[in-house]
Parts: sequence; C-alpha cells; structure tokens
Amino acid sequence: MTKREQIFKNPFGALGIDCDEMINDGELGAVLARAGLGKTSLVVQMALHAMAHGKNVLHVSLEEPAQKVNVWYDEMFANLADLNGVEAPQSTYDEILPHRMILTMNVDGFSGARLEARVSELIDQGIFNPDMMIIDGYPFEEKRRTHMEELKILAATIGSFALFTVKTHRHEAPSENGLPIQLHHIDDIFSTLLQITPEADTIFVKSIKGVKAGEKAAVLDPETLIIR
Repeated sequence: MTKREQIFKNPFGALGIDCDEMINDGELGAVLARAGLGKTSLVVQMALHAMAHGKNVLHVSLEEPAQKVNVWYDEMFANLADLNGVEAPQSTYDEILPHRMILTMNVDGFSGARLEARVSELIDQGIFNPDMMIIDGYPFEEKRRTHMEELKILAATIGSFALFTVKTHRHEAPSENGLPIQLHHIDDIFSTLLQITPEADTIFVKSIKGVKAGEKAAVLDPETLIIR
C-alpha cells in the first residue's frame, strides 16, 4: 500500500459509504451542523480524498481568507497522516496540492452568476477546471430557491459536484419533512445530505439523504474531527 493509499482512505467507510458514490457531476450535496461541530473539517476530508484520486477541487470560501482555509487543509492532512502512522508524508501532500484551488469571494452579493464568471475565467484560461466545488459559508437563510437553482445549473454546466456547508442552530425546530429549516423548500435540489449532531458527549455523523440515508451513524473524533 502506498503512502497515498494509507493516508487517504475512504472517509465515510464507517458509514458504509464509498465517497466516490457521492461525488457525481452536476449534483449538489451538503454537510449540516451547528457552529463548531466540524462542518468544514468534514468537507476538507472529502476534498483531500478527491484530490488524492486525481479530481480538481475548487474551495470557494465566502467568510474566511485563503490563508485560514489553507491551514485547515494542512492540519487535516497532518491528522490523517498521523492517524494512519505514515512517516515523512509531505511529499505525498505536495503531489496532490495542484489539484486544489482556493477562491475567496465576498458573501455580500454572492450569486451563481458571479461564481460562474470566476469559474469560467479559470477554465477558459486553462488555469483550473474543477471536478468538485466546495462552497463554504453560503447564506442559506438569506437566499431564495432561484439562487440555489442557478448554482445547480452551474454545476451541471461545468460537470462538477458542488458541496455546501450549512449552519444550523440549536433553537430552531425542523421543517415539516424533518430536515433543518435552512433547507426548507430546496432540499429536493440536493442529492446528498450529511448531518453532524452532538448527543451527550459524542458527535455523530449520519447520512439523511442519498447513499445509505438513515441506516447508521458514525462517530466524529472531537480532537481531530476525523470520522472513526
């Protein structure tokens, strides 16, 4: 087994899910959780797994600077390498980094059209062609269904899987279908939904829509934020 194979094992093995089954061109997915429970860490694990398998990942950050996003990747990679007992892993990390680009955009006025303009420029100039987009910090509570439909069309047009982080809140009651209120009237646009929930002293991750939905939960390590 190579160092790459040791470090980048399927992050959702404990859920009985093959990560590659969720990353489908033109589809949308989301990771839902309250603040501080590990939404971004989970999507970074998915991104690293995709990068290790030769997929280009565009990480669109609407709230944090590129330097901070880069630190998240560095720390998650180090945790994965340490967890799997891989020595001198830096060369492996350097090999996959060309498959990632961090794009920061202002959350105020963010739209599918503005993202399309930026992505089209990257593709047309031969700079970067994403197979997967992470959109971190999207303001679900402020946007309408039409905005999400625009992003769905964009993902289909460029042949990319788009993964969102969704911030939920402790005090909010779920919508009629049992899903967080942030996805009210738009959950049908998503093919995959993963939810992070704390119960007593344990943090669980479970699929609530898509592959293996509702079948079982996995535990998220509170220190490394890696599924175990």
